[in-house]
Amino acid sequence: MPKIAVLLNGKIQNDSRVIKIIKTLSKQHQVDLFYINGSSQDDLIFKDMTVRLFSCTHQDTFFVKLLRHTFFYNEFMFFKKAVLKNNIRYDYIYANDLPCLKPAVALKKRMNAKLIYDSHEIYNETLNQFFPSKPSFFKKPLFNLSLSLMRFLGEREERYLLKSVDNFITVGEGLKMYFSKKYGYEDIKVVMNCPPLSFTTKKVVNLQKLLKINPEQFIVLYQGVLNQGRGLEILIRSFTDINKNIVLVILGSGPLLEYLRNLTNTLGLHNQVYFHKRVSPSELVEYTKGANVGISLLEDLNLSKKYAAPNKLFEYLHAEVPVICNAAFETESVFRKFKIGKLIKENCSDLAMTINTISKENLDQYKTACKKAAQEYCWENQERILSNLIK
Repeated sequence: MPKIAVLLNGKIQNDSRVIKIIKTLSKQHQVDLFYINGSSQDDLIFKDMTVRLFSCTHQDTFFVKLLRHTFFYNEFMFFKKAVLKNNIRYDYIYANDLPCLKPAVALKKRMNAKLIYDSHEIYNETLNQFFPSKPSFFKKPLFNLSLSLMRFLGEREERYLLKSVDNFITVGEGLKMYFSKKYGYEDIKVVMNCPPLSFTTKKVVNLQKLLKINPEQFIVLYQGVLNQGRGLEILIRSFTDINKNIVLVILGSGPLLEYLRNLTNTLGLHNQVYFHKRVSPSELVEYTKGANVGISLLEDLNLSKKYAAPNKLFEYLHAEVPVICNAAFETESVFRKFKIGKLIKENCSDLAMTINTISKENLDQYKTACKKAAQEYCWENQERILSNLIK
C-alpha cells in the first residue's frame, strides 16, 4: 500500500477540498496529513479511515510575519522536519498550494518520492490580500514595492520548484490555462472542487422560522466566509433598491462581519438583511435548501479571483437552489451548459434588477437545470482523475 504525506498550510476543519482528496486517497492508500494548529475534533473527520493526523503548532510571531511578507515560500519549511521525524519513507508527497511546495520538494529529494502539486489558486496573485486594501498615502508606495518584490520572488521560486513536480493539479480550466502559459508546464490535470452526490438531503432548515422572517418573503442566500473579494458590500447596498418582500440571509463568519452589520444598520436594512453564524459543513446543505436563490460574487481583485471556480456555485447546484453569479471565466463555462440561474455585471443596479426579476419567475426551470448540472459537476467525476495519478 503506497504511503502519502499530505502537506497543508492551514487547518483542516473547513477545507472541503483537502478533506475530499484525503478521503479519496485513503480508500487505497495510507495517508498522513501534516497541517497546522489542529483541534481535538479533527479525528472525527476521517473516522474509520486509513488516515493519521500530525498537527504542527504555528504561531504568528514577528519573525513569521516578516517571512510571510518577504520570502513567504519558506514559511512552512518546518514540515520537512515534522515529516522526517516520522521515520517513514513516503511514496508520494502531496503539496497543497505554493507555500507547501518548497518543503515538499525537499522531502521528495530526500525520500526519492513522487511529488503532486495541487495549486488551489494563483497564489502569487493573492499576495495583495496580505496588505490593507486602502493604505495611507505614505504607506502605499512601500506596500506596492513590497508586493512587487514578493510576486517577483514567488514566481521565480515557483518556476524553479515546478521542475521537481511529477503531477500538477489545479481546480479549473482557467487556472490551467494561466499556469500553462506562465510556466510552459504541460499536462496539468483539472480536479474541480465539487461536492459529492451525497451532498444532498431531504432535510430543510426553515430559515423564515429560524430568523423570524415573514413566511411569504423570498430569501436570497449568501453562504461562506465574510472577507474581501466576495462582493458582500455590493450585495448589501443593492438591497436599497430591492423589493421589500425579498430578504437577504448572510450565513457565515469572518473579518467583515461587524462592518457588514454596521453597514446594514446605516442603510436602514435591518428588516431586510439577516445574519446567521457559520454552520458545520455537514449541516450546510440543509440551510442552503431553505433559500429560494443563492448568491456567488467574486470581485476581480486579482487574476486568481478572475479565474476562480467558486465552491458556492457547486454547493448551490447540489442543493438545487438557483444561482445568481457575476460573469467570470469558470461561471460562464457552467452557465453555457446549464441554465441554472442568472449571470450579472458586478454592480448594485444590475444585481438589484436581477434579484427583483428572478423573484417573480417560476424557479422550477432553474432547479431542474441545477439537478442535471450536479450530475456533471460532482466529486465522483473528479476523483477518478485524482485516483489515476497514484498507482
